[in-house]
Amino acid sequence: MLFCTKLVRELVFEERALQPCCNTHDIVVPSFPFSGGVVDMAAYTRHIGAVAQEIQRQTPQVCAGCPDLVPLSQSVHVPELQFSVISLNHHRHICNCRCVYCDLWKPGQHPRPFAILPALQSLHDQGALKPDCAVSWGGGESTLLPDFESTGRWLRDHGYFQQVHTNALRHSVWIDQMLASGSGRVNISLDSGNAATYARVKGGDWWDNVLSSMQKYFAAAITPKQIDLKYIIFEENNKIAEVEQFFQVCQNVGAKKVQLSFNFLEVNSSNVSERSIAAAAYFVHRAEELELVCELFFVDAPLRERMDAARRKLFA
Repeated sequence: MLFCTKLVRELVFEERALQPCCNTHDIVVPSFPFSGGVVDMAAYTRHIGAVAQEIQRQTPQVCAGCPDLVPLSQSVHVPELQFSVISLNHHRHICNCRCVYCDLWKPGQHPRPFAILPALQSLHDQGALKPDCAVSWGGGESTLLPDFESTGRWLRDHGYFQQVHTNALRHSVWIDQMLASGSGRVNISLDSGNAATYARVKGGDWWDNVLSSMQKYFAAAITPKQIDLKYIIFEENNKIAEVEQFFQVCQNVGAKKVQLSFNFLEVNSSNVSERSIAAAAYFVHRAEELELVCELFFVDAPLRERMDAARRKLFA
C-alpha cells in the first residue's frame, strides 16, 4: 500500500480549492472545491479517504509518480483529521513583485481572494487544528491582503505559530509585532546580493526598499533566527560572485539563517545547469564557513548528490 502523510497532516488553501500539498512536483494533486466560508470537515475527511483508496489503483488519477508516496505494510484508516500545518496560498496571483522565474503575477482571469479568517476559525471550532499547528502565509504577497493583520492577530491570540513568506517590498508593522512577540518567523525571498541582480531577477528597482524592510524586521525580532533569507538559484543569478554578495548582505543585517532553493520550472524539466549546481555547492559551503543555519528547500536527493559532487570538486 502507498500513502503520504501530507494527506492527513497538512491542508493547503488554494484560490478555489483545498489540497493536501502545494504540488511542487508538477503532478495531479487531490483537489476539494472551496471558495471561502466554513470548511466542511466531514466532507473533506470523506474526500481524503477516497483519495487514499484512489492512489492504490494501478493507474491512479491523482498523485501518480509523486516521490512523497511511501509503501506501507498495512492498510490505512483515515482518522478524524487534525492538521499540523496549514498553508495559505489562496492569494497566489496577488503580488507586487515581477520575478522572472514566476508567471503568477501576470494579468489573467483570477478570482479575488476570499477572506481566510472565517475558514481558519471554522477549523479551530471543529477541533481540526492541533494545538501546535503552524500556519504558513505563502502567496502571492500576504502583506497586500486586507485581512492579513486581523487574521495574523487572531492566529497569535489562539496560540498558532506563523511563518510569513514575503518579498519585503512593503514593510509591515504587524510583522514587526509578530516577531517581537515571538509568535512567528519570516522568510524573505531576496534571490540576489546587489541592486542590479535584484532588478534583473525580481523585475523592478526595489533593492533599497527591501533592505530597509529587512533591517526593521531584524531590529524587531527577538532573535535573528526568526528570519530566513532565501536565494532561489537559477540561470539569472548563479554566478558565484553574486552568491558571495548575498552572504555579504547576510553579514551586514546580522542574518543567522539562510535558505536555498532551485527554480521549480528548471527542476521539473530536469534542466538545472551545472553552473547552478556549482553556485548551490558554494552557497552551502559558504554558509557553513559563516556558521549560518542553511536549509535546502525542496531540493531532492538527485540534486543534493550533484551538489555534493560539485562541492568535493570545488573544495577538495
